[in-house]
Amino acid sequence: MARHPYFAGFPLEALSALIAGGEWMDVAAGTRLLCRGDIGTFALLVFEGTAVVTIDTPYEHVQLAQLQAPAVIGEIAAFTGVARTAHVDALTPIRAVRLSAEALEAAGRVHPDLLSAVMRQFGRRFETFNQVFGFYANALNALERRNFDLALLDDLRNPLPEMVDFSHSFRRLAEAIMSRAAERREMANAAAIQRAMLPPPLPAETLAGQADIFAAMRPAKDVGGDFYDYFLIDGRRLVVTLGDVAGKGTPAALFMSATQTALRMVLRSEPDLAVAVARVNELLCATNGEDMFVTLFCGVIDLDTGLLTYCNCGHTDCMILRADGGLERPAATGPALAMMEGARTRAATVSLAPGDRLFLFSDGLTDAFNPAEEAFGEARLEAAAQAALAAAPDLPAATFITSLLDTATRWADTAPQFDDMTALAVTLGPR
Repeated sequence: MARHPYFAGFPLEALSALIAGGEWMDVAAGTRLLCRGDIGTFALLVFEGTAVVTIDTPYEHVQLAQLQAPAVIGEIAAFTGVARTAHVDALTPIRAVRLSAEALEAAGRVHPDLLSAVMRQFGRRFETFNQVFGFYANALNALERRNFDLALLDDLRNPLPEMVDFSHSFRRLAEAIMSRAAERREMANAAAIQRAMLPPPLPAETLAGQADIFAAMRPAKDVGGDFYDYFLIDGRRLVVTLGDVAGKGTPAALFMSATQTALRMVLRSEPDLAVAVARVNELLCATNGEDMFVTLFCGVIDLDTGLLTYCNCGHTDCMILRADGGLERPAATGPALAMMEGARTRAATVSLAPGDRLFLFSDGLTDAFNPAEEAFGEARLEAAAQAALAAAPDLPAATFITSLLDTATRWADTAPQFDDMTALAVTLGPR
């Protein structure tokens, strides 16, 4: 296990201590090791055996990969605390050590190279699947144009190991239908995976009445590049993020998931927000094989004091709506992420009083065009937000966000939606 890429630079005595603190487990073939939808509270170090990664889609049960010992399973969810996006089952008898998320986080704090190794591994997976999805996108386009060359199917006879089952399914699909239905099916499956990355609603008791938060996304395509996230670092610090990847389709969705994962990992261990965002930028630059970038607003709200600390990385689509009717537009504090190695952003602070509302959104709202090709625009969105709160100052965040998305949709009328519409609002409660 010491030769696994994650632990290449990990001191042997530290690795031994990490393993000694875990829980040894021996399971039979067919045992479910990880379940999709469960919150990641542990990872597995597999010493013997083979596991299989699968996902249930609206259409069928799909095998994504086989993992042979030595392997590390479930580390991304364990580091970030997000829900697992796939099932993992024992294909053969498995001997492994179960490591808690707390133990991994502590190891990452002492040995930051471990966090970097995890992100590099994620980046390699991102590059591999980017190439594979590029091939399938070309094949699907050929199917749509009805000029599909059956010679393309020869490339599917020896696919990448991670895509064996998927490749065989695609081959059968192409031979059977040769039609547009293939694209709809694959994009629907990708959309299901993307939706799994979005955080579930925070239970009311989690925030104990100190804040009201809600977010929603209306994608223009089955897979888009917008994302949002929110989570508590501890009992009083609430992290809220909203970003927009420059791009569309599967590559943008994969880059979105890499950004969200990096933010979760780093923000949980680095208290200085500017340093944390700079570190995320470096991680994304190191794994950015597609020359993408992402605008991002990342804020940390101290629920006890109302102090909002934020980094605005080229994402000017944000407002602070004061309880007295005032409106402020936080300026950018740095460039978009993944554009340049070594780029730095500063952190800014602003005080939020009870009833003040932070409103984050993507340019899909302001860029919603009607049939006359007129954009909804910044001025109309500001007016709609202020009017909604003037009519009902205590408007719940869910109603506020839904009403603004509906307003932009009504403006567009019958015109097609060309960009994702994503929005998040958090209102500070009484202290």
